[in-house]
Amino acid sequence: MMRDYAYRDADLAVFRDELDGFLPHKIIDAHVHIWRRESIGITPDEYDAYRRYKPWTDFWYNEQFTAEDFGQCSARIYPGREISGMFFGLPFERADIGAMNAYVMENAARHGAPFYYIPTQHENIFETQGRLDLLGRKGFVGFKPYPDLVQGTGGECGIFEMLNRSVLEFSDKHGLTVMLHIPGKAKLRSEENRRDLLEIARCYPNARIIMAHVGRAFTYRDVEGLIDFLLVYDNIWFDTACVNDPMVLEYLFRRAHPGKLLYGTDAPIAYYRGKDVTLNNKHYFVTDKLVPWGFGPTNDSLAQLTLIVYEELRAILFAMKAVHGKALAIPVEKFFYQNAQQILARP
Repeated sequence: MMRDYAYRDADLAVFRDELDGFLPHKIIDAHVHIWRRESIGITPDEYDAYRRYKPWTDFWYNEQFTAEDFGQCSARIYPGREISGMFFGLPFERADIGAMNAYVMENAARHGAPFYYIPTQHENIFETQGRLDLLGRKGFVGFKPYPDLVQGTGGECGIFEMLNRSVLEFSDKHGLTVMLHIPGKAKLRSEENRRDLLEIARCYPNARIIMAHVGRAFTYRDVEGLIDFLLVYDNIWFDTACVNDPMVLEYLFRRAHPGKLLYGTDAPIAYYRGKDVTLNNKHYFVTDKLVPWGFGPTNDSLAQLTLIVYEELRAILFAMKAVHGKALAIPVEKFFYQNAQQILARP
């Protein structure tokens, strides 16, 4: 759990005033990381070095985030709603991925929660199936490969380096889902990434491919004209995890099929206090305290920030109103609940 997590009266006021009349009764968060501190793979004396890396490797602030932590936080954040999550571990380069997956599967077995398995770079998933019986596990929906797990690349790798063919072949054979975090700084501007995505969409039509973070489109420059080539394929979906920019979301909602969109938050980062902002076509975290991985005030009393998840919801609401006007009921139900239910109904 985050060290200073608190849900304040001011946060509840934001929910009541701006979001309560918008959200459906049932919500599925399709993008939630959970892990135990034992699987991080580094000791506390190494935390400072990784704290400068990204918010999700600030282990001084958030050493672990369990399924119980998710339940506790989300119950406060979505008052009066029935909220559930789809879980996977924390794909950190030094992590014990076996332990990460084991914890996620343990949680799924205990609570019947849906989960993704994190494959390693060269793992043969057909052999993994023989060893772990993924298909026989309640809640198993697919895979979450990650570029940070490709050794020696710092995340600057190709899609087929992080996503080996066995994952795609297995997913295509069994109608599974692959949640894809697009690698590299160029993201969808990379010709190699676009070429690989076209091959995946065409060659593995029975595998549902979710473009996490709208294809890592945290700024409008990352999305304009860059997702359109994928929209003709029935097996390409998008989630909106950690996207705070309403222009990105409006672009997505205007062009993509409403049945192929998923609500995701990127919890627990979404439960931090602040906002993901765009400056000069790059995205940065603004937080209520000065941290190595973001911008923040040197005087804590100056900050009057709510939770990132509420900034995400504000952007979603703005974009949905822009696209659908007052006819929000059906697209809202699909986006926050029904579309995720299609994934959970895997044959």
